[in-house]
Amino acid sequence: MRFAAMIASLLFTIPMAHGEAFDSIASVINHEAVTCFEIRQDARSLLLQLNQTGSSQSLSAAELNKRVLDGHITKVLQLQEAHKLELKVSDEELAKAINDIETKNKLLPGQLQEALQQQGMDFDEYKIKMREQVLIGKLVNIAVRSKLKVSEESMREFYRKFIASSEKRREVKLAQIFMPLPSEPNPQQLKAVRNKIRAIHQQLLDGGDFTQLAMLHSNGPGSNQGGEMGWFMPGGISQRFVSTLELPAQGISELIRSPGGFHIFKVLDERWHEPQLQGESYDETHARHILLQIPSAADDATRAKIHHRAETIAAELQGASEEEFVTRAKEISQGPSASNGGDLGWFKKGMMVPAFEKAALELQAGQTSGIVESSFGLHIIYVVGKRHIDPNSFEAHREQIQQVLTNVEMQEQQPRWLSSLKAKANIEKRICPGIEAEIASMVKELGQ
Repeated sequence: MRFAAMIASLLFTIPMAHGEAFDSIASVINHEAVTCFEIRQDARSLLLQLNQTGSSQSLSAAELNKRVLDGHITKVLQLQEAHKLELKVSDEELAKAINDIETKNKLLPGQLQEALQQQGMDFDEYKIKMREQVLIGKLVNIAVRSKLKVSEESMREFYRKFIASSEKRREVKLAQIFMPLPSEPNPQQLKAVRNKIRAIHQQLLDGGDFTQLAMLHSNGPGSNQGGEMGWFMPGGISQRFVSTLELPAQGISELIRSPGGFHIFKVLDERWHEPQLQGESYDETHARHILLQIPSAADDATRAKIHHRAETIAAELQGASEEEFVTRAKEISQGPSASNGGDLGWFKKGMMVPAFEKAALELQAGQTSGIVESSFGLHIIYVVGKRHIDPNSFEAHREQIQQVLTNVEMQEQQPRWLSSLKAKANIEKRICPGIEAEIASMVKELGQ
């Protein structure tokens, strides 16, 4: 089936459509209960996904039960943290996430819903889970990524060594199995985790299936897709992991210890990157905005009221300084960039919706627009600056370099942050009656 591979990547996070009755409790996390029903559903979803790998490796019902319970606990902890920070996901952000999935999988608008329904999956339930995933992404950006600082010196050094250089570079596609340690592990905890990952490493050396073992044991990003991390080149990976870039295709690393835990890497593929000069120079604009959203169900009176409010704000901000605009954006903007003063960064022609782009390009640095209406709502735009870019210069690559080096830091800091969440949490695990027997039956039923 055309959608089979895509659906496999969704099964672990999206439960099948069933009515839920009152059930016993699998875990209590900071006074929030996880039911045994949820764990059973996640176990079935994981088994269906594992079934897509085609591996015949025997599965332990106890391991599967522990895997899905630990995964659910991690998710709940992050959602609780997002709630504390009063983070939300708008309907527009959810629609964009779904559209991105359709685009990535070369589907037309609406075909994702059709694909899910063909697999007996409820689209409304899918959207709930997708909203949770987007929310967790926002949380990680705020709680971890936004706190990481990349120095100007390190960015310029990266540019000199890896972008301005004319040497071709090897790129490898990596997957990992990651097993975390508590934030301050005692000797017994350290020994237990080390012994477990050593046993997994030996299974790999004996021919074990990396994808399946990652799905069963890894606690790193992408574990539901077999631990896939993406493509990496020198400079784009933590120094402690740089030896993995020298592995041959299909090569397995030794155990690598980081502050967050233990890692095993596999090189899935390789390719060579040939440095190329970019095209013609171009102009960029740096802008901030205040967004007032108009609910789709709003009546004429409500729309008029929102328009009037936007007109008042736009009039008040004519001639305002950037500092004044930032303060108002943080107070009243309803866009995802509100917490950052409405900052949209630098962009060139073709990157924004037409109405917004036209208005921003016509403004001079330091000017504030009137109301600009787009499909997202009503915008008030402040232009911070404008510049002309040589596409081969450091400035043209600054944001790309900053993102790469921030991702390097994220490889170590995100696991630490998750460990700290768990360390601070009150987590009580219980036993679901008969669940391991049920999982064993599922394993047999699905032919594992």
